[in-house]
Amino acid sequence: MGPPPVVTGVSPKEGPPGTRVTIRGEFLGTSAFDLIGLKICGCDCLLSAEWKSKNKIVARSGPCKGRGDIIVTTKSGGEGTSTVQFRGYHESIGPVKESAVWVEEAAPPSLPWGRRPMSPTTYTPPDPLGLSTEGDDCKFPEEDLHELFPDGSGNLTDENFQPGWYLLEHHSNTSYEDLKAGMVFLQRKVESQKEGHLSFLKANTGAVMDQLDRLVLLKNMFEEDQRKNGKEPLPSLQAAIEESITLADSLFSEILSRKENADKTREALSLLMRHKFLFQLPASIDNNIKKKEYDLVVNDYTRVKNLFGNTDIKLFQKILAEIDKKIEDLKEKLHTRMKTMPINVQEQIKYIKLLVSLNWEGDAAWVAIISRKEYLMNLMNKVKDHFKQKEEQELSDKGKRKSKESSEGAWWAACAECARCAGGLSAVRAAWCAAACGALAAHLHALWPLARRYFARDLAGEPAAPGRHEQLKEMIIAAVEQFSSQMRTCLMCGGGAVSADTLRLRLVANLRSLREAYDSLLKLDLPSQPLSVVEKVIFDYRVYGMTCFLQRAHKRVKALADKETWKIEEYTDYGAITKLPHLLETYTREALSAIHKCVATGGRREGALLAAGGEPAAELLRHTQLTLLAYVAALHRLALQHADQDFNNTSLSVALDQPLDESVGGAESGWQRRLLVAAANAQYTRRVTLQNIATDFNTFGLPNPSQALQACKDALGNLESTIAETYLEHKGDPLVGTIEPSMYMGHQRIDTNDLPNDARPYLYEIINNLIAVHAEVDSVCGAAAARYVRDVCETVCEEVARLGACSPRASRSAAFLARLECTLLRLACASHLTHKAENYLQEALAGIPPLENEEDKKQMDIVVEGFKKRMELQLASLNCNMEII
Repeated sequence: MGPPPVVTGVSPKEGPPGTRVTIRGEFLGTSAFDLIGLKICGCDCLLSAEWKSKNKIVARSGPCKGRGDIIVTTKSGGEGTSTVQFRGYHESIGPVKESAVWVEEAAPPSLPWGRRPMSPTTYTPPDPLGLSTEGDDCKFPEEDLHELFPDGSGNLTDENFQPGWYLLEHHSNTSYEDLKAGMVFLQRKVESQKEGHLSFLKANTGAVMDQLDRLVLLKNMFEEDQRKNGKEPLPSLQAAIEESITLADSLFSEILSRKENADKTREALSLLMRHKFLFQLPASIDNNIKKKEYDLVVNDYTRVKNLFGNTDIKLFQKILAEIDKKIEDLKEKLHTRMKTMPINVQEQIKYIKLLVSLNWEGDAAWVAIISRKEYLMNLMNKVKDHFKQKEEQELSDKGKRKSKESSEGAWWAACAECARCAGGLSAVRAAWCAAACGALAAHLHALWPLARRYFARDLAGEPAAPGRHEQLKEMIIAAVEQFSSQMRTCLMCGGGAVSADTLRLRLVANLRSLREAYDSLLKLDLPSQPLSVVEKVIFDYRVYGMTCFLQRAHKRVKALADKETWKIEEYTDYGAITKLPHLLETYTREALSAIHKCVATGGRREGALLAAGGEPAAELLRHTQLTLLAYVAALHRLALQHADQDFNNTSLSVALDQPLDESVGGAESGWQRRLLVAAANAQYTRRVTLQNIATDFNTFGLPNPSQALQACKDALGNLESTIAETYLEHKGDPLVGTIEPSMYMGHQRIDTNDLPNDARPYLYEIINNLIAVHAEVDSVCGAAAARYVRDVCETVCEEVARLGACSPRASRSAAFLARLECTLLRLACASHLTHKAENYLQEALAGIPPLENEEDKKQMDIVVEGFKKRMELQLASLNCNMEII
């Protein structure tokens, strides 16, 4: 854009509609096509406008009435201003009415008799032949006439007048007879002029004679004077003149001095009136500066420089020096205002154009760009310092309150105050983020368009210096990187522990602020490098938010061991479970839901957070695995924290006979029941909870954590095996330890030939102990109890086989009794015998002599059938259908 047009002169200053108006000024367009509008007193006169130069336009006034401005509009400069006005009026024009016209610069031609026409455009010499001319239609073109008469002219007033040119131009169609008549008219006219001189002399003969007499008298008087005064009368005449001058001076010196002073005063007033604009300009500049009408100051200064810039008059030079000093002060003032922030972009552009118009030394637009960049950097630092100070104040107030409440012993109030303080710090960080994002977006919206106009040469006529594009890019990148660094400090460092709802709200609010700033930068069409910096901040903050939710879930899962009350919440197919598996599922689902709602979905031009093979996806799976393994560790601690306790083995029946209750955490129930509940929790988690967690991942559109789930399943399986081994160690070993003492209790003789009719009491004790174990694990583990009963049975069979192999069997009754006890034990544990247990019993039977006669076999069948009848209830309890899991 160029400077706007300025109209500084118009001639004439008034006239009726249709008056030919000459408009003078500055920046009136670079060509006729650049002129797009002309209004005189509000009337559109563009159709009659004729563009002459950038300082002159000629047009016809419209049907306007009254005074008004002359507004010129150009493509390059837009709508202009006017320092003069034109007055239009309506009147009736008669044939003798004079009208004001613009006097052309060319001097009018002089007529032969020394007179000038009143209007050079309206004078037409009369035809010398007395004939009417043919008008504009001529037979011979002007080019042919120039070829016929190369040095001649058809104008009667020119020195090189050619009659043939005149006749061909004006009388090419006149007949020969008319030309002869015209020749007679010309001759008669010349003769009449001659006769007029002679008749004048004849009529004034007396006057002519008197004049001759006077001439003779003057000659005689001159000769007489020469005889008296000589031939040189000049010295005496000069002396007389000088004497008269001296006398006149003495008489009129005072009058002449007053006249001289009056002439000087009049001349000075005339000079002041003629150059009133120059003399009044300093005061006008001061007034316009006070009114902040800087455009008028620039126009007046440009005009006075054009008019008096090269003057040699000392007075004018003095005034110009004073004006220059005021303009220099104005430049400094405009420069200071342009750099003083905050300032509106349009106002800053206005100051830049004014400085450029005043020929300020330096690149005003570049200075404005640098000042905006420095202000943005300082503003972000001020925002950072302000909110850092608020954080320190919050921490200081927290310390004072904690000290006071600690001295009063109100620890619970201190804990509540800590939570409030953490929320306060989080709110401060959120306000910091919003303020920084707003500052970056607002000032880059001012800086970047200003820079684009600068490089498009809209703010200055000269092109930008080399390297300015790179410097601007470095400025933008530096500002964005500083914003990025501060946002990382603000959003990804500390902030205190807050509730889940507060964390989600703050995270969403901060992401909204970052994305709004990012969207505003996208609208500016910035280079990709600074945009990528902001995009990386948003992406990292999303990863940070995801990590916060996962870490929160991990922390809550780690604390599950402290929340366990051992109260049975539900009886499932995998045993009686507490609230721990449900809490694990709840905590994990809440974390995944928060990730899905807050950070998983990207904004405009943001990449996918959990893209396959990306670091955030690996981080999600890693934290998920840590959370699940933390749950396994909590179960392990809960199950085995009392493993060093000893059973009361003085009476196995007492040790096994413990009450069943929904709560297994009381002192009356042993830790072995908690061991079984922990095993049930582990199995339920492995079979059900982990499947639900996998479903939650799919529901929220997150990558399937198959590796983490498998690691947790393996850990839970190992924990179940550890629990089973621990239970067997503490439950099976005391049971096995009672077999050998009970076997020989009472010193019963078995070396006689009489066949026994029943098993020894130790076998019934084994069955009762197995029933007690089965009842305990079945009350907690349900269908999974078979595992524990199976392991105890296997240990019992191993011990019985060992004792059978060590005992002597010389007598018939001893062999019968050993086979009977093995058979009854196998019958009692039929549903729980493993392959190893079967082998133990087969080895024990293989070492016993077989029954040799039918009487022994019949006795064996009788005893076994009697055992089945007596122990029907016990055998049914011990051998109920159980699924081995």
